[in-house]
Amino acid sequence: MSYKAPLASTTDFGIVKVGAGITVTDGVISGSTGLLNYGFFTGNTPQLNPVANAINLVILNVTGPANGISISGGNSLVVANAGTYTKLFTMNVNKTSGGASTISIWLRYNGVDLAGSAQDLILTGALDTIFVSGNYTLDMAAGGNIQMCWSSPDITMQLLELPARVGPIRPSGDSVKVTLTRIS
Repeated sequence: MSYKAPLASTTDFGIVKVGAGITVTDGVISGSTGLLNYGFFTGNTPQLNPVANAINLVILNVTGPANGISISGGNSLVVANAGTYTKLFTMNVNKTSGGASTISIWLRYNGVDLAGSAQDLILTGALDTIFVSGNYTLDMAAGGNIQMCWSSPDITMQLLELPARVGPIRPSGDSVKVTLTRIS
């Protein structure tokens, strides 16, 4: 191979071996964008618990940067491509009454509760907003959907957005934020 020879081709490895998801055309190596499925979604309104111990689906009403993932019905994230996805979320949980109460948070995949996805938080007294976060990784089929669920026996439990504030000036905060990313 001379100085002007390509790094690789489909017939000669040159100094670079071409693998799955990578192409070479006239010595130019290109990668597949097949793994670039991602989405950032938020709920920017209060989400109330009108009935004790009922299942509430987290409402997502704003789509941020996204590719291959979309919101359906205001509460389901639908993926265009099969793969392994990781889901990260944050919530602002608020309780306005006294006493100890539990909020349970879990995931559903294609309408079925996901074993191992639940987490509980116990709030005591009339608390201000508490920040909750979690993550989960799962295999999803093309067209599959994931939902976040929550429940509490306390009807004063809610997912609360934060208003913009002053002293110092601070931006508003959404009640729920979700990032879903395809990792393989």
